[in-house]
Amino acid sequence: DQPHYWINYEYQGELETLGGLFPVTQREIGHFVNKREYKIDLSPKHPGLHITIQLYREFIRVKFNGNEQAFGRTVGLLGDYATGKTLARDGFTVLDDYVNLGNEWQVLPAEPKLFRQMSHPQFPEPCIQPEDPRGERKRRLEESTISLEQAEQVCSSTLNDPLSIKDCVYDILATQDLDMIGAF
Repeated sequence: DQPHYWINYEYQGELETLGGLFPVTQREIGHFVNKREYKIDLSPKHPGLHITIQLYREFIRVKFNGNEQAFGRTVGLLGDYATGKTLARDGFTVLDDYVNLGNEWQVLPAEPKLFRQMSHPQFPEPCIQPEDPRGERKRRLEESTISLEQAEQVCSSTLNDPLSIKDCVYDILATQDLDMIGAF
């Protein structure tokens, strides 16, 4: 199956290396439709290390297989690698509220774009706020067709890591789709 991706605003553009330095491989994963993995090999600068990007339907997972030598000075939306603190753009202000952090890191008009199409909202319009995890979401989970027990059974039958099982259960309940196991 031919992958569907855009790079540098070109549909299925050259994706053998990233930045002309780091080899990129791509493959379909398992028997799940629409699950693809892109692996960026950092070996030219950091032997044995890589970044893996997995796509499943509209979900994305990024895994950093590295160490402090490769990522130690990394700061940004995901926080400070060395301390784990979530910092504002100034690199000093600690933001513990994820809504404030998301708003702080909203892409500004002068910054490069990651996606080829712009969608709502764009700065200066504020980000869309997540729903209250103790409010509306709870009401919808009570109306679910998939029970917590069903989700736990599906996830624990395939996965071993407790954190992955927890994430899997959450995703299945949130999407009401047992096939979300394919994302893991």
